[in-house]
Amino acid sequence: MDTTLTYFRKSAFSRDALVYAGDLDTQPAEGTLPSPVYYLDVGSRHINLCRNATQVTSPLLACKQHGMLGRSATIRGDITSSAHRNGAFSNAWTFVYMAEEFKWSIARWSNRWTLVDGRGNTVAGFERASFRASKIGTLSIMPGHPEHLVWLIVLTCELVHRTVKSSERAAHGS
Repeated sequence: MDTTLTYFRKSAFSRDALVYAGDLDTQPAEGTLPSPVYYLDVGSRHINLCRNATQVTSPLLACKQHGMLGRSATIRGDITSSAHRNGAFSNAWTFVYMAEEFKWSIARWSNRWTLVDGRGNTVAGFERASFRASKIGTLSIMPGHPEHLVWLIVLTCELVHRTVKSSERAAHGS
């Protein structure tokens, strides 16, 4: 069975995200169940994947973007990885786990992104929420992947989301 995770903005004006287990339509009220399984601390040049908002100083994974346009990134934690954008005008990213490349593919004019491994097998899919104030979208990860790879998928999905949002803002001149 797939692992399904739903991303919500922490608050209306926050870049940070809360990630909950399951396919949720609305964000649970703070202090109620279910609790978020991950917290994404998002800055202008970093994304930290944490178990919760109180563990920001000791993230599971810390992603730092490099270069003037942030086209590459290093990811550190229990594992070390790298990521890069797939092209000059691409919103998609590729990352490495255990010497294997994983690539996020983003179909034009679609709210659906797909992650494939080096053999072309689908590993995960993300369905971006449309016209929702707080819901970012839902990530489905195929079963049988190690925890560190799941962490990388959760973090790089947010990296792709940030890149897409930045491209949309640039296209609309805001």
